[in-house]
Parts: sequence; structure tokens; C-alpha cells
Amino acid sequence: MVVLQGMDSLEIKTETKTYYFPLDRYYFTQKAGHIWLKQKDDHFEVGFDDFGQSQGPILHIRTRPIGKIFPQGKAFGTVETNKFIGQLGLPLSASLAEVNSEVIDNPQLINDDPYTQWIVLIKPTNFEEEITSSFIIPQGDKTKLKEYIISELIKYEDPPI
Repeated sequence: MVVLQGMDSLEIKTETKTYYFPLDRYYFTQKAGHIWLKQKDDHFEVGFDDFGQSQGPILHIRTRPIGKIFPQGKAFGTVETNKFIGQLGLPLSASLAEVNSEVIDNPQLINDDPYTQWIVLIKPTNFEEEITSSFIIPQGDKTKLKEYIISELIKYEDPPI
């Protein structure tokens, strides 16, 4: 297995791809997972990570209405690729503050660069309690992130080399 750990990122290489994960954000692992969160003032950008986007070209993204409050883990939308249709789970209980219309109009932007293309901006309602849940990998936690990604790669039959 090849795991490259830089100061700012974690990279895991398989026979077919190298997956990249910046450490300046949180990662959500519940259900389908592969969601990242990055703080922006008192809000959080929420996007799809490199492993998630690599499952095929993203064809469509749909989100729930802006302003509604959803509990942690509830679907804030769906993603459709040529391989699957899946739910996008909300990492924290929050209201949806904004939807990135550029990504909705052109979801392929996530495949091009998943870490600069957020899907929704959320305002958490229970941040202090939920950010420490077992479904959230803290910023900078290379060990937990590596364990999670390796388990996902094995589950999806693309084990690290």
C-alpha cells in the first residue's frame, strides 16, 4: 500500500487511481459518506470528496430547499453518476443557507476539482455537540481519515497497493 502523507494532505494510491484528501476540512462518513465540510465564517461549505467523485462522471445533483433545517445525517440532496444514484447526507444538523448554482448547472465541475466546488453552504444548529460525533473525521486527523478511506477502497474492491 502506498500512503503519501504531506503536511496538508493525505494521498492513497491504488492500481487505478491516486485519491487526494486535503486536511483543512472535516470528513463525514455516515451512510454513503464522502462528504467534506470546510468552515467559512459561521457557515460551512459542504462538498463531495475525491473518492466519491471518482465513482463516475457526475450527471446530476439535486438539493433540498434553502432555509429548511435538517438533522445530522438527513439527505440534503442526491447525486447521480453513470454508476449510481445516491443520497448526499448532511454532516451536521443545519439549515441550508445557499446552493452553488454553478455546480447544479454543471455538476462535472466536482469531477474536475472536488475540493474547490462546494454543493451547499450550511449554518449548523448543533455544531459543538455534533462536530465530535463518530461520523465526523476531524480536520488534520490523518490516522482516522486513512483508516476510513482504506476501508472504503476495500469495500468497493479498489484496495490500496
